[in-house]
Amino acid sequence: MIKKSNIWTRKMSQAILACGCLTAMTGSIFAQDAVQEITPGSALFNVPLLKDYEARYNSSFSKTGEFTLQVRLTGDGKKLSMIDIIPGENVVIVAQRQIDVATQLLEFTAGPNFAWGPEFIVKQFDGKTYDWARVPSGGGEPKRANGPLANGGSVSEMFSPLLATLMPMNVGSRFRLPAAYARKGEIASSEFDDFEVTGREELQTASGISCHCWVIDKKTWGGSLERVWVAREAPYVFKRHRDVGGPRSFISELTGFRVLDK
Repeated sequence: MIKKSNIWTRKMSQAILACGCLTAMTGSIFAQDAVQEITPGSALFNVPLLKDYEARYNSSFSKTGEFTLQVRLTGDGKKLSMIDIIPGENVVIVAQRQIDVATQLLEFTAGPNFAWGPEFIVKQFDGKTYDWARVPSGGGEPKRANGPLANGGSVSEMFSPLLATLMPMNVGSRFRLPAAYARKGEIASSEFDDFEVTGREELQTASGISCHCWVIDKKTWGGSLERVWVAREAPYVFKRHRDVGGPRSFISELTGFRVLDK
């Protein structure tokens, strides 16, 4: 004989599945098969009106406790140049990225990398292949890593406008974006990171600037969790919590912002 409580549980489960309301069971209103894979060139990118700006954020790597991000449109407004400036103990770290505005394809990066050991790597992407020039930080012969890259290449959402171009999305929406990862055997590949819009929040930052942000959780291909607060106005990323619940947990919040003159 089936107990009434079991009948009620079964009926409730069927009702939840029928309406797609999985929040009570999984914390999301979308089943796994509703996840959208978004690659460079997607029509889903709705690029806001971009402008040149400078933003400062908390940094655990900086001797001043902050890093500076400068963002400028180049190439007649078709490319976005992003430069990170991080004051270290004995050196100032400068890293650069170039993004194609229309497609959001990451085309170029240059900066420190530690996946294969301490190196400075210049990375180029064309949507089908990668070509990385690697210089060991401690000295030694430069190396090259190159080959095909799947998923139409990769994107860069680290403090960039990328996630803002995909908003608005409903809370519970899930999507995937490709990123380039260094792999064993000294090769690189394009792998999907998973994202979910987990809420909306009125955020007051340390800079005094507030926003009505989308809160987006990112599960990297490597398995770590990050949380990002995003709006469609500059500087687009207002707060970022790296490695949530992990040993390298750290919050980078907006501490300053200004529009740059041409």
